[in-house]
Amino acid sequence: MLFDNEDIVRILIIVGIAICMYVVLLVLKRKSVYSNLPEEQNVMEGKTVTFIEDEKDILNADGVHGHLVAVRETKPRRNIYDIFFKRIIDIVLSFLGLIILLPVYVCIAIAIKIDDPGPVFFAQKRVGKNKQYFMLHKFRSMKMATPHDVPTHMLGNPQQYITKVGKVLRKFSLDELPQVWDIFIGNMSIIGPRPALWNQDLLVAERDKYGANDVKPGLTGWAQINGRDEIDIETKAKLDGEYVKRESLFFDIKCFLKTVLSVLKHDGVAEGGISNNNMMKRCYTDGKSKEEIIGNIGLKEQVVLDRDTKKRVLIAGANSYIGESFKKYVSEKYSDNFEINVVDMEDGCWKNGCFSSYDVVLHVAGLAHVDVEKISDEKKAKYYDVNTDLAIEVAKKAKQEGVKQFVFLSSMIIYGGVVKYGYKNVITKDTMPMPDNFYGDSKLQADVGVRELQDDKFNVSVLRLPMIYGKGSKGNYPTLVKLAKKLPVLPDVENERSMLHIDNLCEFLCLIMLADIGGVFFPQNREYTKTSYMMNEIAKIYNGKSKTSKVFKPVVWFASKLPGKLGGLVNKAFGSMVYEQELSQYQGIDYRVLSLSESIKKTEQ
Repeated sequence: MLFDNEDIVRILIIVGIAICMYVVLLVLKRKSVYSNLPEEQNVMEGKTVTFIEDEKDILNADGVHGHLVAVRETKPRRNIYDIFFKRIIDIVLSFLGLIILLPVYVCIAIAIKIDDPGPVFFAQKRVGKNKQYFMLHKFRSMKMATPHDVPTHMLGNPQQYITKVGKVLRKFSLDELPQVWDIFIGNMSIIGPRPALWNQDLLVAERDKYGANDVKPGLTGWAQINGRDEIDIETKAKLDGEYVKRESLFFDIKCFLKTVLSVLKHDGVAEGGISNNNMMKRCYTDGKSKEEIIGNIGLKEQVVLDRDTKKRVLIAGANSYIGESFKKYVSEKYSDNFEINVVDMEDGCWKNGCFSSYDVVLHVAGLAHVDVEKISDEKKAKYYDVNTDLAIEVAKKAKQEGVKQFVFLSSMIIYGGVVKYGYKNVITKDTMPMPDNFYGDSKLQADVGVRELQDDKFNVSVLRLPMIYGKGSKGNYPTLVKLAKKLPVLPDVENERSMLHIDNLCEFLCLIMLADIGGVFFPQNREYTKTSYMMNEIAKIYNGKSKTSKVFKPVVWFASKLPGKLGGLVNKAFGSMVYEQELSQYQGIDYRVLSLSESIKKTEQ
């Protein structure tokens, strides 16, 4: 027999214990989500909401007067990892955690009682998955007289309310340990967006924009390790939305490990204060509607070009790839139409110069993209100083001195960074810019800030550029060339990327300057780029033969799942992120002088 009687008895006992535990969990969970208290349940549960500001409403926990309005029913999110595998991991780890941490719980409970007599635990109504209210548990770190349901950052002088033991608990996030129980019974997960207070209406509404209310809240999460108390509500919601997009076992492990490091370094805790990270941000997007942030896209009518027009152009930023390429292109194609000068922006002497004799200022100065995870706060602040403040200061000077047109080079990065391999991000005229790091935000703040200066006498043209490539270009394209040269066989992987050859960009710049038009533009090549195709075309130029194979698709898939830099590079190369082609077509502006294959040949020959 495969099983004897004793084995069968053991199996039945195990099954019986599992069933009893499941029933107990169901009972405990029902009680924790106010099943028997309809008046305590959330009327917005299962609905997508928006926040309406109204001074007649009481001040909510986000410090804003207003209320939520239901827009539609929320479509349940179905993700096998989130629903099944992650839940198993949560149960196993939280059960082990409750057992292992029992001595720690006892010691903390005794310390709390001695320091400030009263309850050891602190229960609070929070917003869970699909906006279901649940009872969250913490070790009490504040005095009994502390106002209930008020976030720490909204308390006047919060330090007066925190107990001596509480300061230690909060510093090392030990006050959150009872939430292991909330994970065990199923209201929370180990990794996920931090649960909002029941009256944080603005945060709940912002999270709805990015699908961040569709998953269980977590003990820690992506926003928690990227700022915690010191980031604003909109940024926090965007980061939570980014987590939902990237949710996977590997990403959860990454969040967990980063949480450990953050706790050890005491990062991101600002008890009611303002951190240096918050001070470095800019607020040109604050208070703007979605339409204002997206901007006036494209042309209202067909452009009729005057090919005899002559323009004086000042390039703000010396020795840039785009600036130098534009000068060269103009000398070859439009020497009769443009007179070009360049001003160096590094030494500050430009402030004393005169812009009044120029028709156009082309702003190319800026700090390029870097590894955003390995950069100091001082360097982050520099990005805002250069990419945001400098651009707006130059635009203001141009406007004050009578320049007719200001051209600002924004970036596709304002719509977010890496897209996972196998997924596709198609940006349309209705897509809300949502940068996922300080570099993208510094570009978006400038994008919005310079457009505020537009009027009847001062046209502002913002170009949200995809990846630029061409002879002598920097960034990702030279890396693709090196790989194409060295690898004996290239993976044949299906993907699409919006890209723009430098000649097509220079032609676009010439035409919008001749037309003297403002607006938000999305120039890109006529064809989307398949990374495998581009690398293969490069390989044929240097090696004389094609060398792609679909055999390596599983290797690319596996590499894209790896945490860290390697997985990021693979996703960056083979993920799909494109502008809808309609965004890049403008009547009277025919700027695509080179096809994709022609541009590769010109670049490499």
